[in-house]
Amino acid sequence: MSIEQNMIRAGIVSSANPSAGTVRVTFPDRDDLVSDDLPVLTPGGWGRGNSVPLPGESVLCAFLGNGLQVGICLGSYYTDDEKPPGTDEQRGVWFEDGSQVYYDRSIRKLVVKAAGGVKIDGDLEVTGSIKRAGEVL
Repeated sequence: MSIEQNMIRAGIVSSANPSAGTVRVTFPDRDDLVSDDLPVLTPGGWGRGNSVPLPGESVLCAFLGNGLQVGICLGSYYTDDEKPPGTDEQRGVWFEDGSQVYYDRSIRKLVVKAAGGVKIDGDLEVTGSIKRAGEVL
């Protein structure tokens, strides 16, 4: 296979190291060859995230030079078996325990569903009304 054919590769995460921000990726089209630890691309700046693809997720990787040793995981992508969560009008984060934080532009609301409750560490300031099951407090 030429260098150009090896530069961008799709694979499946075989293991993840969230504390290091790396994954190892299996490439089924290369006789299940497994990469070395690959750093995961993430947005930079002052609001950085800490999410890495989980084992079993489909990912796209870019490699430098010849081989699968020096590269980076560009991120995961959706497949027929892995659909995006939420609706077209929602943007946010969905967790495996059912917790969700998303903005729904169709209803113009930020929605928080917390399976284990919500903890606020700091002052709370409310400028609108507070409701409990539809009742204004």
